Amino acid sequence: MRGGKGYQWEGGIRIPYLVYVPWLQNNGNKNDTPVTGVDFLPTLLDYAGVSEMPEGLDGTSLRPLLEGGTLQERALYWHYPHYGNQGGEPNSTIRKGDWKLIHYWEDGHEELYHLKNDLSEEQNVLGENHEIAETLSQQLLDWLHERNANFAKPDPLYNPDSAAMVAERYRTTLIQRLEDQRKAMLSKDFQPNKDWWGSKTID
Repeated sequence: MRGGKGYQWEGGIRIPYLVYVPWLQNNGNKNDTPVTGVDFLPTLLDYAGVSEMPEGLDGTSLRPLLEGGTLQERALYWHYPHYGNQGGEPNSTIRKGDWKLIHYWEDGHEELYHLKNDLSEEQNVLGENHEIAETLSQQLLDWLHERNANFAKPDPLYNPDSAAMVAERYRTTLIQRLEDQRKAMLSKDFQPNKDWWGSKTID
């Protein structure tokens, strides 16, 4: 998948969750329903017997999934209004069904992907699906405003030459170094430090 930690593509946000509830009989089952980290608190509150969720709480309880049921389809959101130390750029993302739209705050351009057909996000299909893109874009902006989200702001010290130099370094040096580290950790002869101190993770 495209990208990695700190990026808006599936390589950066698609990870497996392992959830264990001691008294459930169906532990070990696999479920492909997309969920997010903000679902954990509602799930814990649900299992703790809290009948009324706190006002403004994002996410939904995963209890139905954990007990063999389903969740009603919903949109999932990611908001990343800053630069990352691994090359990530200010963006916000919405996924609804198999559609995923990414909005970039530097210049306002957007990307649209159909994940079922293109999990690697190689084909931006916004040009052929303007109505879907406009609907998702408006839903994303509405969600951000409803939650009083912080937005990226222009940096008065911005220097385009410096930015281009940093971007080139990410493309030619940093990304390759990270990929080499991840490949080494997945090799058969990889050995972490004996106490794991200072060892890197593959996320």
